[in-house]
Amino acid sequence: MTATTQSQVVSAARFYLSFSNLGTIAFSELGGISSKVGAQEYIYNDDKGNTIHTKQFGKTEPPVIQLKRGLDAAGNTKLMAWHAMARIGDPKARGDGTLKVMDASGKEAITYVLHNAWCSEILISGLKAGDSAVATIECKVTCELIEVKP
Repeated sequence: MTATTQSQVVSAARFYLSFSNLGTIAFSELGGISSKVGAQEYIYNDDKGNTIHTKQFGKTEPPVIQLKRGLDAAGNTKLMAWHAMARIGDPKARGDGTLKVMDASGKEAITYVLHNAWCSEILISGLKAGDSAVATIECKVTCELIEVKP
């Protein structure tokens, strides 16, 4: 058995979401990227009468990216407008863009290319008068395909 070496692990510091209709927005947190293909059980009898249990590809769910940033007027306006376009079914709400993961030195570590993406969900954190906590805005971006840019 041979040992394999692992390349440098990404220690992310900043995330940039870029779309032609949105511009570029910086985020401080990537909550995750999820993509799922369900499993469907298929049972049949073979030519010898044996019952065979197999798993087949099932329902797919579109990839979803969760991002978070501090609430400010510029980011809030862009994200809310993008989400509003999706809510009314405007075809311009969908587009191709990128999610760039930057390391601590500011160098691009990973770039994900998002195809036919739109802002599917917005959540603004709860606020309390007199509290000094930072308000945040979270968004979920749903797309049809994610590719890792080489």
